[in-house]
Amino acid sequence: MKKIWIAVIVIALIIGIPFAWYTISPIFRIVEKDEASPLVVKDAMDSMDAKTRAEFEKQVGAMKDKVMVMNDAMPSAKTISQGEFKPRAHDVKGNALLIEKDGKKIVRFEDFETINGPDLRIYLSSDLSNDDFVELSKIKATKGNVNYEVPEGVDTSKYNKILVWCKAFSVLFSYADIS
Repeated sequence: MKKIWIAVIVIALIIGIPFAWYTISPIFRIVEKDEASPLVVKDAMDSMDAKTRAEFEKQVGAMKDKVMVMNDAMPSAKTISQGEFKPRAHDVKGNALLIEKDGKKIVRFEDFETINGPDLRIYLSSDLSNDDFVELSKIKATKGNVNYEVPEGVDTSKYNKILVWCKAFSVLFSYADIS
């Protein structure tokens, strides 16, 4: 009888320790990112070396009296909608923005902060369940500013909620309403 109990305890430890590590250890891992905002236009002059900049300024000076007509519109980025993250199963901070740039849509997390978890995913959803959703990506970071591309053709008026979802346990960590 004693051998059976020892065997049960050993088996429980063999199964229990890896399971506990899988479920608990992500909580202690903070992944931080600071991706550039699609709303910020980079200044090409800042990245030029002195020789290239001098040549550019010389060419601009030579063209100062010429009139040029531009046929194409300048590329632009704009915020379509935004919302603040709200806690569900876990605390969260930050905002979610839906941005359109060059005909593409991007979900951006700004000043985002949450705890980590096993198998966290970012969904666009029509409600707070995982019944009708579009998966954007695995979570890139638990802290910072991050961009997620929205697949072409996704109706963001229908899928107007951004979910931070734990796929492993079907738990809604947090969400933002961007309607």
